[in-house]
Amino acid sequence: LILTPTRELAKQVCDHLKEAAKFLGIHVVPIVGGLSMEKQERLLKKKPEIVVGTPGRLWELMSSGNQHLVELHSLSFFVLDEADRMIERGHFKEVQSIIEMLPLSNSSDEQTVKATSSCETVANLQIKKRQTFVFSATLALSANFRKKLKRGLSTSKTATADDLSSIEALSKQAGMKPNAEIVDLTNASILPEKLEESFIECSDDDKDANLYYILSVHGQGRTIVFCTSISALRHISSLLRTLGINVLTNHAQMQQRARMKAVDRFREGENSVLVATDGFARGMDFDNVRTVIHYQLPHSSDVYIHRSGRTARKSLTGCSIALISPADKAKFYSLCKSFSKENVQQFPVDQAYMPAIMNRLSLARQIDKISSKNSKENANKSWLQRNAESMGLILEASDSEEERVRGHKQRKATSAQLQKLQQDLNELLQHPLQPKTFSRRYLAG
Repeated sequence: LILTPTRELAKQVCDHLKEAAKFLGIHVVPIVGGLSMEKQERLLKKKPEIVVGTPGRLWELMSSGNQHLVELHSLSFFVLDEADRMIERGHFKEVQSIIEMLPLSNSSDEQTVKATSSCETVANLQIKKRQTFVFSATLALSANFRKKLKRGLSTSKTATADDLSSIEALSKQAGMKPNAEIVDLTNASILPEKLEESFIECSDDDKDANLYYILSVHGQGRTIVFCTSISALRHISSLLRTLGINVLTNHAQMQQRARMKAVDRFREGENSVLVATDGFARGMDFDNVRTVIHYQLPHSSDVYIHRSGRTARKSLTGCSIALISPADKAKFYSLCKSFSKENVQQFPVDQAYMPAIMNRLSLARQIDKISSKNSKENANKSWLQRNAESMGLILEASDSEEERVRGHKQRKATSAQLQKLQQDLNELLQHPLQPKTFSRRYLAG
């Protein structure tokens, strides 16, 4: 039984295991939210040897009494992936509930087993064989980790929500023994060895221009742009699409199928651009991600590690670029200090490109503003119409004839303005972005 914090990571782990086990007759099943529970129950009836899932959907099926998931006496391996994310307050209460379903495996139970060895049950035999694995790219263990495991949180298995505030607590409750093997695969720097880190100092208003510069001038290979808020994600994804960049998005408010489709499309494109929130930073493995851009700085150093770790994988080179506004400076310097990096280089920005970029950006922002306003107005009208129809009411026009004529003229003028702006932008986008000193007049034939 493998627990992961996100659906995308569960699918990725499942895909890797299926590939490794395809000639072994071992069945692997993903159990995640956002997909048909009935289909998942049918898959579980086949009693797959490996189940990979997110805590929410797993607990939903367990608490409803799914036979395959509640028969845990024969569980051989229990895995907690991205364990530091699992203990974040308010996120994964289901993890505790799932762990409480596991057969007890503490020292008192082992003594009971020894005392009754003549009538030892199958369940007790299996309890001793179960292995617990705790994985994390940012696993921080205290110096007295083993003592905490030995002492335990309490004499009972049940822990409070506050008890799950550390890796030690989670490991202890999951049945990890004091003699647990601790394997540290990190080197002196927890970040990838061939990762090049840099930053661009700019105002909040200029972040869009610098982002477009990186994607247009240095955008070869796959790129992931990270935001801390969904509103910022929507802003830049809409703006970049207006500028002709085919952007994919991934955030928690998207439907699950749309999120998985975005992941698949990102994998398929050699120069794909994905704008995502921090939930996507955990454990996702993509080949040839050349650049990670921090449009907004993460709230913690752990998240920065997970974000930056999407590039420079498998001993390849990669680039991590942070866009730093004046308000971000203190946080960024603190971040650098936590990694003992005092000489992070400034990313070289050729200012000769900026006049052309600002021209395009000005048009795109105007188009985006008008389009967004029109979309909101249409959405409000549709909402009123739907609700009126559901209540059997007929909406009466509250505007006078004069107001309707004025409104029609306004919409016509707005449409013409939008069309003109789009034509102007399309004309600029037909030509490659060039620095100000560049001239096409003397190009050789």
